[in-house]
Amino acid sequence: MTALTAGMASSTAVAAPSHSVAKVKAAHSPAHSPAQSRQIGVDLAVTKTGPASATEGQSVTYVITVTNNSSVPSSGYTVTDYLPTGIRGVVPPAGCSIPAPGRLTCTHGPLAAHDSATIIVAGTAGQGFTNLHNIVVVEGVEADPDYSNNAAAVRTTVERSPVDLALSKSGASSAPNNGQVTYTLTVRNNGPAASTGWVITDQLPSALHGPFTTSPGCNVSAGNLLTCTGGPLASGGTATVTVTGFAGPNFDRVRNTATVRGNDFDPNLGNNTASNRVGRAALRFTKTVDAPRTIRPGDTVRYTVRVRNDGDMDFVGTNLAHFTDDLSGLLDDARFNDDGTANVGVVGYAEPRLTWTGPLRQGETAVIRYSITVDRQDFGDLRLQNGLVSDNPGSNCPTADASRECSTLGTVHVQDKDIRSRVTQR
Repeated sequence: MTALTAGMASSTAVAAPSHSVAKVKAAHSPAHSPAQSRQIGVDLAVTKTGPASATEGQSVTYVITVTNNSSVPSSGYTVTDYLPTGIRGVVPPAGCSIPAPGRLTCTHGPLAAHDSATIIVAGTAGQGFTNLHNIVVVEGVEADPDYSNNAAAVRTTVERSPVDLALSKSGASSAPNNGQVTYTLTVRNNGPAASTGWVITDQLPSALHGPFTTSPGCNVSAGNLLTCTGGPLASGGTATVTVTGFAGPNFDRVRNTATVRGNDFDPNLGNNTASNRVGRAALRFTKTVDAPRTIRPGDTVRYTVRVRNDGDMDFVGTNLAHFTDDLSGLLDDARFNDDGTANVGVVGYAEPRLTWTGPLRQGETAVIRYSITVDRQDFGDLRLQNGLVSDNPGSNCPTADASRECSTLGTVHVQDKDIRSRVTQR
């Protein structure tokens, strides 16, 4: 078996016309072949193999095999490989050339009876193509009694190579009149593939006067529009640009948002925008109690805590919403039923404190429920009073008594002590 290999290079794309196996067979049938001295009975066959799929920018290797199925030798043959438009950087192997765009031609000498030879063609899957359809045909010097096996094709699906670009931005949201304001924007490629290029657009606030930039690839056009065009960015790499201007009157709490878009497929567009101002945190806690109008020994008292994110920032990742509810004021008269539940997040309990931690995005509400059962004897102060505390930014319950919404109060009615009591709710 003879093997010939084509190397890889980063040359420009090789364009190729559209072909089908039927058209190729017809073009190379005896009626279209040049008149030559032929020996009857040399059956040459060709097969071609390649990957079923490849990712943009990935190496793609095809193996062409020419086989002499006859009992007599072939004195020579020509292989024509119609390269797909989306294949990049093909270098002809020995005995081969690319006489026209999209066509690889290989001319070889004798091939013994029942012997075979291989040609290896390698390139790179280009960007923006959905598949690579590759057709090859073989034609011998001698007449071929069976043209049904003289052409072969292989199709490779091209998958998009993901590039996750993320943008961050810093800069003042307030400044005195004529004060200098500088915004810094950083593009990061989270990978896994390298970025071939990107563009930042930032509609700067009208209150920022005379904005200018010295960052390469950036300019500020009329209407305060910042545009920055960047080149390749390796996975894990960053690029930073700045723009500076001067604060106009009432430059206060100015929020400015920028966006980055890449040339490549980005599976995560959620991190492609960034603002110079941190969102306003606001968590509103409300605690209520559900109990008989008159609480007696053995009764069950149920508590509900609702946590709503009323701000414009999310409590996610390492910054989760949370609270602690100290049950000490309840446990001298009751026992915790160990039944804490939540529609989101996790409830924990380590006597005497119940805790909750969970993610809470803008506008979302978490509902936490638990209960206690009043003791039948050995009472404490007969007051069911407790409150929750949260040190989350924007919490309305930084202390247990910071708000009437943070705590509850009830009393226990015990007849042998002639005590009349009712649940009071705050």
